[in-house]
Amino acid sequence: MIRSEEADARLAEAAAAGRISSAAATNIRRWLTESPFAPYRPRLLEEIAGGRWTELDDAFYRVIEFGTGGRRGRMYPVGTNVLNDRTIAESARGLADYIRVRKGPDAPRSCVIARDTRHRSAEFAELCARVMAAAGFRVFLFRDHRSTPLLSFAVRRLGCDAGIMITASHNPPSDNGFKCYSPTGGQVIPPDDSGIIACVGAVSDREIPEKPLETGLADGSIAWVGPEVDDAYIASVLSESVSHARELSIVYTPLHGVGETSVAAALRTAGFSRLQILESQRTPDGDFPTVPGRVANPEYPRTLEAAIAEARARGADLVIASDPDADRIGVAVPAAGDPRGEWTTLDGNQIGVLLAAFVMKETAARGRLRPDHYLVTTLVSTEMARALARREGVRVEDDLLVGFKWIAGRIDEAGPAGFLFAFEESHGYLKGQDVRDKDASIAALLFAELAATVKDRRQTVLEYLDDLYIDVGHHGERLITRTCEGREGHAQIQAIMAAFRARPPQRIGGLTLTEVRDYERHEVRPLDRPGAPNPLARPSGDLVIFHTERPGCRFAARPSGTEPKIKFYLFARSDVDRPDRLPAASDQTRSLLDRMEADLGHYIDEVLAARPASEGT
Repeated sequence: MIRSEEADARLAEAAAAGRISSAAATNIRRWLTESPFAPYRPRLLEEIAGGRWTELDDAFYRVIEFGTGGRRGRMYPVGTNVLNDRTIAESARGLADYIRVRKGPDAPRSCVIARDTRHRSAEFAELCARVMAAAGFRVFLFRDHRSTPLLSFAVRRLGCDAGIMITASHNPPSDNGFKCYSPTGGQVIPPDDSGIIACVGAVSDREIPEKPLETGLADGSIAWVGPEVDDAYIASVLSESVSHARELSIVYTPLHGVGETSVAAALRTAGFSRLQILESQRTPDGDFPTVPGRVANPEYPRTLEAAIAEARARGADLVIASDPDADRIGVAVPAAGDPRGEWTTLDGNQIGVLLAAFVMKETAARGRLRPDHYLVTTLVSTEMARALARREGVRVEDDLLVGFKWIAGRIDEAGPAGFLFAFEESHGYLKGQDVRDKDASIAALLFAELAATVKDRRQTVLEYLDDLYIDVGHHGERLITRTCEGREGHAQIQAIMAAFRARPPQRIGGLTLTEVRDYERHEVRPLDRPGAPNPLARPSGDLVIFHTERPGCRFAARPSGTEPKIKFYLFARSDVDRPDRLPAASDQTRSLLDRMEADLGHYIDEVLAARPASEGT
């Protein structure tokens, strides 16, 4: 192993040669010299000796941020921009210090911690428990893997000041994450998020005390969460049922995640006896070995291929998949109603409008739909929800940024008593009062009930969806994602967003852009005519939405808050003046989206090609 002096010399040489950024070099020197990082120094010296400058630059060029879902990213043994023992411990201690300041130094404090099946999730969860206990917290720790919505439920059930979920949701096996929850059971939102970030920053150069797990269990500062919380959660999920229909055959896959403890348990307890768990994807495994690309994301149709093959062989009626932490679902149904024939997957907006319409209709049929009921969705989810809600006389709260934490916050702000249903386009859904995050168990129960109900009526799920299109017009949506990894990728994302703000395209898909809504600059600017911008009050985030001359046709751009990606959301709508015109309207919507996608791709390529070679280095 090289000595620290030699490591410093090699670091200086790499920085001078441009193999590592100055910001990364500064952070590495801190880890080489300051006492809190002494435990990580041997591994850091190995990395420097091996000349792993690309990996070290990505690991140290910045401090990993809190995004829409907290901290999430690649795991690496050393670094400030990755997940490891040090950054996890800083996250936990920063959360602890913030709560101590908010409540007062002598006030009792408590936290509940859960984790998924990912690599190192169990270690990170125990580490958080040791840190929180050392900070004076009463800690409730789940002994085994559990779902994210159960963690949200447990925060409320146990009356805790905070919750920690160790998960990276659907990210690749290399990743993990730290999601922190407020006393409401929702992910933290302003001003708490900035307060926690400040406290995390304040401990970044300090020793972080830990209480041994055995000591905490012995003195009562750490306690295992008992099965009564699981039982109460399943009972809560079942209380959100809106139909008694149960005659349905389901193939379910947890995609090697935690879903058997929540989704499968809820469906079976609810009476869906013909539930088959896909054996090849049943074993909890952070490598997700049988999932295409090892990315267990139910948004991707190919993720459901194995479950669809099993359903076709069994003659099942429905396929449901949940992501590794079981807060989101994917769905597939027979295209023409024949389980032995072709199958199709539904996108997140389609699942959302189906469930929203079904919940509203079934609630109304029981005489329980009230004037104060409301739906909640986001600015980049389908506008079809608003049209369906208008049809049922229900209001919609749809001016929210991406991230279910904003939906949870709006539920508390608008009043939980009137909350009916919420969804976001990325396959997250919620009904009920007891959870403040998207919940695959509730979503799976409702979709199974929908599929069983329409089957009883001798109708298919797609025919039910067609009926909705006939009522309110054919809506189509498309998500385009560009992955931009590392420091250079971060600079590319910034360049793309800057271009959209400074010199946006004049036309997209053959349609003239008429205005842009910029949620970072808080203004609405006309694009098809001269004019001063108008103020845009809220929300505040790095999001731009462009509207076109055609009603219902728009697109949005935003950097992901949890992954090295920039996302583009395309929306189109075509009128359906009579049922037999639906196929033509669907073709028209698809054609519009194709043209929009092509033009958007050309524009982005031009922006990146025009960047100076030295930019971002």
